[in-house]
Amino acid sequence: MDIIVVINKMLELFLILGLGYISVKTKIASQKFGTQLSRLILDITLPCLIIASVAAMPSDTNKNDVLLMFIIAVLFYVIMPFIAYFIARILVVKKEERNLYIYMTIWSNVGFMGFPVIASIFGEGAIFYATIFNLVFGISNFTLGIMLMSGEGKKALNLKNFLSPGMISSLVAVALFATNFKLPDILNNTMKTVGNTTTPLAMIVIGIALAGIPIKSVFTEFRLYPYVIIKQILLPLAAWLVLKNIITSPYILGIVIIIIAMPVATTSVLFANKYGNNVALATKGVFITTLASILTIPLISYLMQ
Repeated sequence: MDIIVVINKMLELFLILGLGYISVKTKIASQKFGTQLSRLILDITLPCLIIASVAAMPSDTNKNDVLLMFIIAVLFYVIMPFIAYFIARILVVKKEERNLYIYMTIWSNVGFMGFPVIASIFGEGAIFYATIFNLVFGISNFTLGIMLMSGEGKKALNLKNFLSPGMISSLVAVALFATNFKLPDILNNTMKTVGNTTTPLAMIVIGIALAGIPIKSVFTEFRLYPYVIIKQILLPLAAWLVLKNIITSPYILGIVIIIIAMPVATTSVLFANKYGNNVALATKGVFITTLASILTIPLISYLMQ
C-alpha cells in the first residue's frame, strides 16, 4: 500500500469529520440530529454498503481467505478480553473504571470508522472481509460486551439485539457470497449508491459526537495517552508480528491489522450511558483515540511495509 495514499485518505476523512464538528458549533446541526443520523446509518446505509460489498469483491476471491478471516475474528475476540484485562492492570486503572477500559480495548470502531477507512485504503471489495470481522464483533459485543458494561452478567442479555439490520445484512452478505447468488443490477446499484453515503455520513456523525465533549477536560485524562500507544500502536504491531507468519496474503493481513488499529468503538459511549458507567471517560476515550488515529493508522500502514 502507498503510505501517501493512506495519509491523504485519513486527512480526507478527518476533514469530513471536521464538517460535522463545525456544523454543531455553528448550530447547523445538533446532537439530536447526530443521534438520528446514526440510526439512519446503522439501519439503512451501512446494511446497504455491507450487501453491496459482495458484488465489489474480485471474481477470484478465495473462500479459504474468507474462512481464515472468520477464524481470526473469533480468536481475536476470545483472546482480547485477557489482553485487555492485562492492559488495564498495567495502566493501574481504578477498579470502578476497569470494565470500561477492558471494553474500550476489545471493541474498536470497526463499523463507523473501520469500514470507511478500509474502503478508502483497500477498495470496496475489502468491505466484505471487514463484514466477516464485524459479524463476530456484533455477536461478542451484544453478549460479552453487555455483560461487561452492565455488571449484571447473563441477566442483561437480550436476544433481540441479534436482529439488528447490521447483523442481518452481514448474514445476508455471507449467504450471497457462499451461494454465488447475484442480485439484479437495479437492486445492487441501488444498494451501492445508498451504501456509498455511509463513509461521509459516518465521519460527520463522529464529528457531531466529538463536538459535545468539553475539549479541556479531554486532554487532562492523562492515562489515555499511554493507552493510545498500547492500543493503537503496540497492539496492532504485535498482532502483525504474529499474523504475518499465518496469513500469506498481504491484502488480508493489511485489512486485519487496520481493523485492530481502529480507535475505540462509539458503542462504548452508548453502553456506558445505558448501563450507568462513566460516560465522560468513554467519550474522552473515543475522542482521544479517534484523534490519534490520524497519525497511528498511517504509521501502522508504513511499518507493515
